[in-house]
Amino acid sequence: MKPSTVRGWLLDTHALLWMLYGDRRLKSSARRIIDSDLPIHYSTASFWEIALKRSAKGFDFENVDDWDILLTRELERLGVVRIDLEPADCPAMESLEFHHRDPFDRLLIAQDIQRRIGIITKDPAFDPYPVASTW
Repeated sequence: MKPSTVRGWLLDTHALLWMLYGDRRLKSSARRIIDSDLPIHYSTASFWEIALKRSAKGFDFENVDDWDILLTRELERLGVVRIDLEPADCPAMESLEFHHRDPFDRLLIAQDIQRRIGIITKDPAFDPYPVASTW
């Protein structure tokens, strides 16, 4: 899928956090896409990934205990649309080639494909899949 044909953009977990925290690692080109007219989405799978990384202490952000509530409120305030895991996302994920084995990224790729949206990510592991990605 070409970036010009997407109906919106999904934030990869790092892009979601960098956007919310105003982190300088979010490239200005990604910021321009976030600020464009197309809808911006986040996946509940990103919250699973955040929880897993927090529990493994593999996180470079200090989050307060009610991070889930605070992040959700801020995303709602910014008009970022939530994508929940749908049953149809699971067979879409199952059918993906194993270019990339990260289960969270694979779910995001499946959600992108199912919804015909692109992904905002710096991760080159998305490149072999039929999704538009930008950074």
